[in-house]
Amino acid sequence: MATLTVVVAARDEEAMLPGCLRRLEFADEVIVAVDDRTVDGSAAVASAAGATVLRQHFTDFAQFKNAAIERATSDWVFVVDADERVSRALAAEIAIQLDGPADGMRVQMHNYFHGQLMRWGGWQERPLRLWRVGMATYRGELHERPVFDDPGPRIAELAAPLVHLSHRSVPDNLAKSMRYVEVDSRARLRRGDPPVTARSMLWRVVREVGFRLVLRQGWRDGPAGVYEALYWPLSHLSADMRLWELQQTPSIEERYEMLEDGTW
Repeated sequence: MATLTVVVAARDEEAMLPGCLRRLEFADEVIVAVDDRTVDGSAAVASAAGATVLRQHFTDFAQFKNAAIERATSDWVFVVDADERVSRALAAEIAIQLDGPADGMRVQMHNYFHGQLMRWGGWQERPLRLWRVGMATYRGELHERPVFDDPGPRIAELAAPLVHLSHRSVPDNLAKSMRYVEVDSRARLRRGDPPVTARSMLWRVVREVGFRLVLRQGWRDGPAGVYEALYWPLSHLSADMRLWELQQTPSIEERYEMLEDGTW
């Protein structure tokens, strides 16, 4: 019978980890990868729950998750975040599929934002989260995704949901955005992305709002749907602006030093 390791990525997640770990009793092994920038009791919470704790230096999201996956001792690996919950139906479905012919499995996400299930606005996702150990690795610094070495993997589509309890409040959204903005902008700078312009920033906003609010009908999710459809363009716009700052020569800091030395 095939075995399963669940990998949980965590940074300052002591409040969310208990609920996540309670849902993982069906797994043969649980590894909690704790970001070395963590300042709360995430590691202690994971250890108390019986999980293997891996304190991992963070370079980028792909590297961070791959380091934990390499420690897996099971036949399969399942990657979840601390604010995600494995439904009982999903756990039962995974157990059946582990001994099947698939090389990987996609899960259906149920995204709850502000306590509400998001049915519109582009939040219907089916990410690849499970695969046979050694067949795939994460790639990409920020928007990481698993890539198979085999060009034709057999992928099963799971019906039961993986519940995502995210975006719990406006302050929660803004805090996540701050982390996203810095990681994304610096990754794009290293990649050598073209200079940010007023036109590219404006197009970003128009495209995102048009897709989420109009095309995917985010307004049908009520106030939360409208807010989320506008929040994401703002988050991406902030990352664009931060990249613009990093691209400036002289730097913004140097400009202010020059202004301080000026005559007023």
